Amino acid sequence: MLSTAKDWLHHLMDEARNAGLNHLDLLLNGAVLPHGLLAPLMEQVAAPECARLFEHTLEHALAHQGPLLLRIALGNQAQCAEAAQLLNAVHTHFCVLALTSRWPFEALAAHLRGATQATWNKGASSGVLRYYDTRLFRHFCEQLDPQQLGQFHAPVSQWYWIDHDGKQASLSGFDARIQDQSGLTGLSLSDDQVQHLQAVSAALLWLKSHECTPHAHGFTSHEGLIRCLTGIHLEVSRQQLPKHLHEDFIASALSEHPPLSLSPGNVVL
Repeated sequence: MLSTAKDWLHHLMDEARNAGLNHLDLLLNGAVLPHGLLAPLMEQVAAPECARLFEHTLEHALAHQGPLLLRIALGNQAQCAEAAQLLNAVHTHFCVLALTSRWPFEALAAHLRGATQATWNKGASSGVLRYYDTRLFRHFCEQLDPQQLGQFHAPVSQWYWIDHDGKQASLSGFDARIQDQSGLTGLSLSDDQVQHLQAVSAALLWLKSHECTPHAHGFTSHEGLIRCLTGIHLEVSRQQLPKHLHEDFIASALSEHPPLSLSPGNVVL
């Protein structure tokens, strides 16, 4: 059963309360957030705490288009009502990564801001780490080594998002005590980690441009198809295939997965 925005918000609020919190944190992807959607929430007399994560970084000029952290006070009915309107408007836009955290807001914002900054190629290359894009979030977390996992997940009890199939997804954090942690100022990625994240991005772009359904390629979910496409794009990279051969290679690899029958006796849910 697919989740509605109302159901999801109620679930998130229950999870926060069950964790003993009086607030819920929402990390929004400003790049895909509809213009003007935040105004009713931020113009309230008692507006939620807010931090633009690109502020105080090299991307500060794009702060209004970058990730935005909001802390919704569960005891403030106006904030909760406007949060419900926001989630309803963007429920399927992959732009809300919700989380529960015991850390003070400023400390949490500073930590998540540091996590947007990445270096690789032995420090010779740097850029933005778009973990806050829920299309990439799980793939990003799966690539982290144990030390990176401890760093990244330290302030978070639980992460929540809506996946490619419109279903509620969650991932446990580490819920570490703030006094035991040093500030996160960035993540250093290996070449393999960067290559994998690039393959995920390429898979998502391919899926968007081809507008195909999972069952057409033998999968019961978009999540499964994306993982397959990620593997295919990794192989394209490993073989260093010239660009004009990419489409044929991808088509050949996908042909190994015959379409699923959608007859009444074999309905894909």
